[in-house]
Amino acid sequence: MAVGATEPVNADGTRLHGNPQPVSRNTVTTGISLAAGLLLLAGCSSGGQTGQAAQDTTETGTSSSTSSDAGVSLPERTAPAKSLDLADPCTIITQQQATKLGVNQPTEARTSNGKEGCDYQKGKAGSDNGWVMFAAADPNRTTQEFADKRPSGKITEVADYPAYQVENYHGCLLAVDVTASGSLFINGVTRLQTRPEACSVATEFAETAVENLPNT
Repeated sequence: MAVGATEPVNADGTRLHGNPQPVSRNTVTTGISLAAGLLLLAGCSSGGQTGQAAQDTTETGTSSSTSSDAGVSLPERTAPAKSLDLADPCTIITQQQATKLGVNQPTEARTSNGKEGCDYQKGKAGSDNGWVMFAAADPNRTTQEFADKRPSGKITEVADYPAYQVENYHGCLLAVDVTASGSLFINGVTRLQTRPEACSVATEFAETAVENLPNT
């Protein structure tokens, strides 16, 4: 490959099949920054498909500190508990709501790190703009457990529910405390040439999903 050229990448950092295209040194630097930024988020998904939100991991870019070590103490949830029982993971956000949020690609149900969820995508896979948001009703891990593994994140709030988010320049992990036994989970990645704040988009998806989840 010639100096000053790089192979295009998808939102998840995987290679896009095709011939390399010449780019500027600034783009090379940006690509390096993207690779470093995605250390927080793994670019793998079930089935090896591209253009999907990164898979959530507890090992990459995170800590295994316990709650006492990390000092993470989420506020008490006062809003009604939500049910995480969904027959179809893509009903967590309806098609009409997704379009309003900016989704312009077909939604796709998939499993990420044991979570049954749905990908919501703006921009085609392999393009240089847009984002991918993976939304899941996670019945197996609470927001407190999520926070205890990631002491570098911050406590926030989504639609009157305690939440915890971890972000970097290109991605965001967000867990919302909607029930004592699990959580609402959003994993978002922005693409190479656009810089929308991933957590800002993820929060909009989380707020919409919270409204859709029924009270228990």
